[in-house]
Amino acid sequence: MSKVFSQQLLVSIVFAFVLTACQGTNNRANSAQIAASVEQLLANCSADILTFRYLVDQGGVTNASTPALRFYPLLHSNRFLHSLSHSAKSSIEVRQWTMLLAELATKTRAAENKNLTVPWSNSSLEELAECSRSVATEPEHEENRIAVLTAVQQSDFPAHYLHGRQTLGAIALLRRFLKQRILALHVDERKWFEEEESFLRSNNYEIGAALKNSTTSSVANWMRTAYTSNELGLPLLQEPQLNSLFAQHAPNLQIEFTDDNDMIGAPQWEDDRVRIASDNPTAYVLPSMTLFEGRKLLQLNYVFWFSGRKPNALIDLYSGKVDSIIWRVTLDENGQVLLYDSIHSCGCYHKYFIASDSINAKSQPTSREPANIFKLDAAATHDGLTLAITANEHYIVGVNSRSPNAPQESILYDVQSYDLLNNLENDGGNRSLFGDKGLIAGSERLERFTLWPTGILSVGAMRQWGTHATGFIEEQQFDDADLLGKYFEAAP
Repeated sequence: MSKVFSQQLLVSIVFAFVLTACQGTNNRANSAQIAASVEQLLANCSADILTFRYLVDQGGVTNASTPALRFYPLLHSNRFLHSLSHSAKSSIEVRQWTMLLAELATKTRAAENKNLTVPWSNSSLEELAECSRSVATEPEHEENRIAVLTAVQQSDFPAHYLHGRQTLGAIALLRRFLKQRILALHVDERKWFEEEESFLRSNNYEIGAALKNSTTSSVANWMRTAYTSNELGLPLLQEPQLNSLFAQHAPNLQIEFTDDNDMIGAPQWEDDRVRIASDNPTAYVLPSMTLFEGRKLLQLNYVFWFSGRKPNALIDLYSGKVDSIIWRVTLDENGQVLLYDSIHSCGCYHKYFIASDSINAKSQPTSREPANIFKLDAAATHDGLTLAITANEHYIVGVNSRSPNAPQESILYDVQSYDLLNNLENDGGNRSLFGDKGLIAGSERLERFTLWPTGILSVGAMRQWGTHATGFIEEQQFDDADLLGKYFEAAP
């Protein structure tokens, strides 16, 4: 390939990124700032990052959870960091914020690279990582950091809604009907919680003993130190501390059993389909953060996988291969539980569980999307919390309200990083559990045809963290940084 042609290719890629930034993601960033950033980017990295992004996108191995900034692909972001851009004011705050984007970029590129047919060398990736760190930390790049911050502040983070479908499907006319369906489901869910459990047979799962014995006596000190260790005021805990918290708050599961679909396991690729290995029960965990009334709070996420959901009728809109539950724990500044919430990995069945007297549900939510909110008693927040889960549909119908029907030995489950799902073994190489749109191939449901006017791509399919659209009435994502503030407020 000639040098001139290489330069033309890189220029074309640059304009593709800029065009997508201006059109594809509803970006309102100043075009002069973007142009200056791209010019500086080319000078610093010889456009290697653009070549890498081009190969990743063309190879269909893009990580949809933490996308590269279209106008500055050396850096990656997520919804929390995108929202955090509005509170970064001082030079050091901007530098620390940019460093978080650089660290996320390095981590994301490493995972994407493993899934390429011809991965880049470690030294090539390290050169990109060093370039990202340089942009985030070196004094000569301060104007560049401000340009990136401004561009992010003036742009929208990619939403997982297709607005063309909403227009064609006349979503505005359907919202009343959809709201009635949602409220009817909420009535059923509350009834299930109030009923006495009647599982004829169930399996009980709990975290392995070695993990459970992690030390957690100094959590409040850990949190105080973490919050004061950075100018952004974020609870940036060390990995061993996070592991201890994940062990402390790992829920016990009582799962009604009718067949192997009701056993949790570990996702694997088997030829070209996903298999859930129930002989390896595992919770996949990842930390996240949220904003609540100006507070920056740590969240612990646990993801459990099932083989699927069987049809209950000849035509069942909700059945399909692979099923999953996400259980999320929101901690206050002292490491105490403030709130639990849960969805299935399709983004469906969102439920909230208030676990502290310091937070109340708003009498007038600021979201039009109905929320199903439960209040737990104090006992439900203790260690050993149990989730009662129905067979097949895998609905959560109890939270530490009742013990198993009869004493029986528990099945121990392992705890692994959610990041492992980005690089599963497949035919001698690596493949993400998720496609480049964040969906799990083969997990589609028929309801995608009846609910396509909502604009959600493949409603009912299992999807990757960061791509969980949870709102049918109003656009809403499970990882929206302002989500809690729409429904809750601090108690007086």
